[in-house]
Amino acid sequence: MTIISKTDEVPTTAEIIAAVDAIQTEAITFLQSIVSIDSTLERGEGLVQSEIHRHLLKVFDAAEKSVAKTPGDGNDDKNETDNSSNKKRRNPFEVERISVKLDDIRSQRGFSPVDWNYSDDQKFNVVVRYSHDNSGNGGSESATNSQINGGRNLLLQGHIDVVPANESDGWTNPPFSPIIRNSKGEVIALNECKNHPDARMYGRGSGDMKGGVVAMIYALLALRKLGYVPRGNVSICTVIEEECTGNGALAAPLETLLPSLSTDANINMKTAVIIPEPFPFIVTAQLGVLWFRASVTGKPCHVLQTSAGSNAIEGAFELYNSLKALEEKYNEPKGNAHPAYRGMDHPVNFNLGKIEGGNWASSVPSSCWFEARVGFFPGQSIESVKQDVEMVLGEKATELGLGLEISYRGFHAEGAVLLSEYVDIDKDFHESKGMERGKTSLQKEFVELLQNCHEVSSGPSSSDGGSKQDSSDKSNNIPSLAMKPITCTCDCRFYSSLYHDPNNVVVTCYGPEATNIHGVDESVSLKSVRDVTCAIALFVKDWCGLMKEDC
Repeated sequence: MTIISKTDEVPTTAEIIAAVDAIQTEAITFLQSIVSIDSTLERGEGLVQSEIHRHLLKVFDAAEKSVAKTPGDGNDDKNETDNSSNKKRRNPFEVERISVKLDDIRSQRGFSPVDWNYSDDQKFNVVVRYSHDNSGNGGSESATNSQINGGRNLLLQGHIDVVPANESDGWTNPPFSPIIRNSKGEVIALNECKNHPDARMYGRGSGDMKGGVVAMIYALLALRKLGYVPRGNVSICTVIEEECTGNGALAAPLETLLPSLSTDANINMKTAVIIPEPFPFIVTAQLGVLWFRASVTGKPCHVLQTSAGSNAIEGAFELYNSLKALEEKYNEPKGNAHPAYRGMDHPVNFNLGKIEGGNWASSVPSSCWFEARVGFFPGQSIESVKQDVEMVLGEKATELGLGLEISYRGFHAEGAVLLSEYVDIDKDFHESKGMERGKTSLQKEFVELLQNCHEVSSGPSSSDGGSKQDSSDKSNNIPSLAMKPITCTCDCRFYSSLYHDPNNVVVTCYGPEATNIHGVDESVSLKSVRDVTCAIALFVKDWCGLMKEDC
């Protein structure tokens, strides 16, 4: 590996876009392969992660990080062989499986309780790291942080789990048999997608968010195929359980994914995090989400004596409906409404997601349970939301003469402001974080660069390789990326000011355009996947800097 100065030649925007376009068929093929795997909770998370793990080792020709030897584990010889091979290859890309173990995260802030199993073959994250420390060049050839563009890091993170989908729900095609169609509904061959800018891939998880996962992988791969690698450290991580807990991201903290941050000397290294969720805009804030189960007990009797009993199913609906008043209270502009959501109509939503009860059509049911999702604003604590829910349901259950037990599993996700400088927040917040508004800041630099990269990638000249503009050029007529909050949760919270100094770490979601996520006939625009791939590749060039890889 040869470290070159900032004045050395780097690939042009046109060359980067052309490199992305050259591997689009490969990228779409890989997307199709992972969408075909049902990675619903407790079903195929491990299968898709294993496929991604194998793919990363192959396409990056990467070394696999060896597990530390345990005396007597029978793997001593194998580990020594692997390590020796890694040294000889001097490959700066390293792939690792990171097990998600409950005992390691149970006591941490952000943990969401679960009642399902965690097994090593299903519950693991996958990370590919690019680090100068992995190059195998020792001594004076090794890059120090000061040599690497001031030590700027980048994490690209995405989840591989999906929500359930059944063909019987009304899918045009089976949800895990991905198919590509144009706007007329005609099936498009994979190698013809480049001639159909309206082509979309249909299938569960195509948009949320396997399309984004492919974009972040192939952005870095396109740069390497040009013969370039980042000056700063870059990691790509795929995680589990974003759709239900966030425990996957919790088990892979920034300091683990970017080891350079774990030393005292590098603790203030500037780091950007992009999660390419299916939001074709820059996300400024996200809501908190709480899941709970309410178990309702009534009084059984024969249907001819209905008045002598209490119907637990009917009672469950009345209990849930009593929460509507709390939902409206949360949405009151003068109540708990957060400045990030000012002007947005009804941003906080509750949802009755599952219900089950009774055992016979002619018997008044004595028991019923339902599971619901409660949204809430940044700044509201999870404990205060629990108290609100328990008080409202408890009072209604007493009024109806019903037994009630509330339990929690799944999301305990705090709301988070991601880009506080773009949200109308009291200046005391910024002062408490040591942030000075109005000056060139990490957030401002990050947002403007991402805007520019998007505009170049999506502009009219992008289709001919971007020959007429560069990622620093603002002269095109493409509208700037919108900036707005989302009314759901995502893993961005783990990289926000809830966990990190916003002067050193900046995070947002920005990804491909998708339709019907969590719904029937979910799809992703393949042109949008391509555009986001280009934008991320250009972002790596300008944020981290590039240097020639001397193999």
